[in-house]
Amino acid sequence: MDTKNCIINQENYSDSSYAGLSQDEVRRLQEMAPELRDALLRLRRNIHSRQQEREQEAETKELNKLLGVKTPHDAVEERNAKNLQAAMAEQARRDREAVKKKFLCQQGLTEAGIPRLFHSATMENIIRRGLPEALEYPRMRICSYLENIEKCCDLGTGLILTGPCGTLKTTFACSIMLEAFAHGIEARFELVMSMLDRLVMLEKSNKDEYCRTMQKLCSVPILVLDDLGAEGHHADFVRSKLEQIIFQRHANGRALIITTNLSPAGLAKLYPGRIMERLRERCLVLEHNCASLRGKNVFSVIA
Repeated sequence: MDTKNCIINQENYSDSSYAGLSQDEVRRLQEMAPELRDALLRLRRNIHSRQQEREQEAETKELNKLLGVKTPHDAVEERNAKNLQAAMAEQARRDREAVKKKFLCQQGLTEAGIPRLFHSATMENIIRRGLPEALEYPRMRICSYLENIEKCCDLGTGLILTGPCGTLKTTFACSIMLEAFAHGIEARFELVMSMLDRLVMLEKSNKDEYCRTMQKLCSVPILVLDDLGAEGHHADFVRSKLEQIIFQRHANGRALIITTNLSPAGLAKLYPGRIMERLRERCLVLEHNCASLRGKNVFSVIA
């Protein structure tokens, strides 16, 4: 308040109700009808009293916090917070169990998009069949990913598996999905060529289903994009679907598992920098440098 306006305090007026008011404010009050003036002054005293009470409560709460003293109100708030946390944890557990129940069966795996040949592609089965030495490093890094799959999923960390045909890229990708389901984490498998064709068709014929499908692809915790690059040079409006999925997943911290026959340099030639920057930021590249294993009975499902 303007200090030049001759602030009124208790020393200037016998009625402390005027404390803190300027001369103009006091004069306007005194010119009012007594009933109205008294009502306004009572309201002012009540407001001031409540402000003092709140300040005192805040000071007491801070002091109790420093001294480690819990008031009954603090105890109630703490109990409510614990109950809420427990309820959220229970709901998360139920959600995980629902994912396990839905997807850890033949029908569920098919619904998640995993080809039938890869329904048993767990890491245990892959290791049991034996791997060439050239794939030992990718296997080790993928095993580390599986051991930390919940954390990787929370961080949106993904993988890009590159290499020639028949070097277990799709097999490893499906093993990640199976491990995700075992942890109650939902995942989705998409062959890129088929996915783009389906999205273009849905956009023309069924807008609602198109929106639901895009929402699913952008939000599912783990998405496997199989054979990226095999779709070749699609028209811009088709390629934009893929860009939208990658952009949305990057922005929302959703994990991507990508398999491709192209090298990182080959991917950079096919896709614009805005895509490659996002993939490099979120995904570890694992190169599968070995000859094709198809027909060599290394594993019952080879990709």
